[in-house]
Amino acid sequence: MKKETMAEINEYMQNRQLQLGMDFGLTRMETLLTCLDNPHHHMKFIHIAGTNGKGSTLNYLKEILQAEGIRTGAFTSPYLESVNEQLAVNQSIISDREFISLFNQVHKAVKVMDRSGNGPTHFEILTAMAFLYFKQKEADIVLLETGLGGRLDSTNVVTPVLSIITSISLEHTDILGHSIDAIAREKAGIIKRGVPVISGAAEQAIQDKAAAENAKLYQLNKDFFIENLSSEGSMQKFSYRSGTYKLDEIELSMLGKHQAENASLAVTAILLINERQEYSIHEESIRHGLRHAVWGARLELVSKQQPFILLDGAHNPAGISALIETLQHSFPGKTYRFIFAALKDKNYQEMISTLDQKAHSIIFTEFPHERAAAAELLYECSKTENIRVTKDWQKAIDDSLGNATDNEVLIITGSLYFLSLVRPYLNKKY
Repeated sequence: MKKETMAEINEYMQNRQLQLGMDFGLTRMETLLTCLDNPHHHMKFIHIAGTNGKGSTLNYLKEILQAEGIRTGAFTSPYLESVNEQLAVNQSIISDREFISLFNQVHKAVKVMDRSGNGPTHFEILTAMAFLYFKQKEADIVLLETGLGGRLDSTNVVTPVLSIITSISLEHTDILGHSIDAIAREKAGIIKRGVPVISGAAEQAIQDKAAAENAKLYQLNKDFFIENLSSEGSMQKFSYRSGTYKLDEIELSMLGKHQAENASLAVTAILLINERQEYSIHEESIRHGLRHAVWGARLELVSKQQPFILLDGAHNPAGISALIETLQHSFPGKTYRFIFAALKDKNYQEMISTLDQKAHSIIFTEFPHERAAAAELLYECSKTENIRVTKDWQKAIDDSLGNATDNEVLIITGSLYFLSLVRPYLNKKY
């Protein structure tokens, strides 16, 4: 039956996710795209995989390309407030009307596949919709973020002009493998024959895959470098160097050394695009794009006046470590108060252990989601002296805001699903 509203589509997609779960492989995706006349063919893609930093790197690239006047499509996941955010061209996310129309186009093929017992997952449907959308909108280039892993991710049906792997750390070990090397092999699955790859990670598996595919590898801290990193208030600066090319005093609105690393991946990508794709993206577009790029709930300063309020979807141990490093670098001498919620299938024990080392206080809370960890479960993992449970996350925030002092930073962190609720709640206040 044809879907008429976004609510109907959201319910359909949620039910499909519950029924089919995450079932990886490319055969269904290829079948679905064949039914849709392969909209992804003859398009230019930059394909981005990695544990953390995919969205930020994509957003840096998007801002730079837009500043140059290049029509840029972006497929990202997960979304913060609305599924429409995942499909965008330039600054415009897909409208409800367009989303409903695209869904109904794809759903005709989905019903045929369902009858054969080989129906696509909800993410495969969304990926196919993205390809159709970018073709219809005549995007000059599409920035394509993997959903999970790389090798068997539904996005891995494209042959990009460039591949990027941001970082590697332990995540989804039940699916991707129980070691950094195993996870790196999965992420390296996006590397295609003869297609250059940029990497913020130094794992041997990435080097081996690049060599096997005759794909030129450009590696952070080996082929390009970050220098003179400094921060002042809500901005930071660094210099980029690759061979004889140097770009000094680059300004970033996103904080943290890891964001400078993500930005350096984007700069390297732009240099390669200029060299290989006959573009001529100017230095001013690079500077403008990096300076103006922001990414919701990734070290996002909701309040830039004291007391500072920071949102960060640090949903794994590596993300929490980067958050702590950024706090110490950007807000030295401040007291750190955390509100934390997580999914129960994440390594929240290690995340909390890292928070314990620097937190003045932690409020553990929870949110409505079938995979959310109970606040009491999180509380039991902490060794910080000043901790408590407030199951109502809105009350946890309101109480913290009421008690905050100018010498404190209030950090709301953990699951991005949690932050998707928190962000609009706070935006009404600030």
